[in-house]
Amino acid sequence: MFHEAAAKMYAAFMSELCRFMIDAEIATDETIRGCTDAELRQLEQQLSISLPISMAECLRQIGHACGRLMDGDLFGADAFEGAREVAVELTAAKDSPWRLPEHMIPYLQHQGYEFLFVDPHAGDDPPVWLYVETEPEPKEWAPSFTAWLREAAISAVECKPWNEEVCREISLHRDDWTSRRKTLDEYDSEAGQIRRSLIARLSQRDRELGRITGPIEFQEIWNREFPQSELCRKLNTEGKRIPWGWISPREA
Repeated sequence: MFHEAAAKMYAAFMSELCRFMIDAEIATDETIRGCTDAELRQLEQQLSISLPISMAECLRQIGHACGRLMDGDLFGADAFEGAREVAVELTAAKDSPWRLPEHMIPYLQHQGYEFLFVDPHAGDDPPVWLYVETEPEPKEWAPSFTAWLREAAISAVECKPWNEEVCREISLHRDDWTSRRKTLDEYDSEAGQIRRSLIARLSQRDRELGRITGPIEFQEIWNREFPQSELCRKLNTEGKRIPWGWISPREA
């Protein structure tokens, strides 16, 4: 009974995420395609392990196609083999100080130099870990798989206004572009730290309440809380763009 209730919760989250992606024009009904139950069973047999419920429900709805959500990344039902190959290649090198434990599930790789993975023994919605070739060990990238997926969808919307802000700075300060870009990057990094703190706090709350915060609700909370920060006041004073300062993706 508990497993069935959890599956329904993750399925509802994925349906909400897909609606958000379509509304944000990241995907269309035609460019979203999931896996069948038979395909998921076959994948689990190939991996010799049961997928966490959150990941299984994700693949059930977008396992074969997810629009532009993962542009530049190898992701989906057909990505597990390639992600493990990259993971083994990167961590089996003689100079690598860290080895990938056999039971971990690499599920996404980017350009052959980094990959994401989860521990299937860490619950229905496990933390996401990132390993980058130049780093000595992996770091936790998101407190849960659903938090990572939600932020991936939101970031796909956010990249356009961020690029527009960068272009605006270039056009206004062509003679001092490098220092301006450094300042923008510092602001972006500071805002990212504030955002990661919110992600962690909401993930903990969701675990306690047995729910998952959707992308629109997350943006509503962000836009209530971020304006209270010192960074937001600084950005307002300098006439800079407020990062993630939208709720509906059509406002971005």
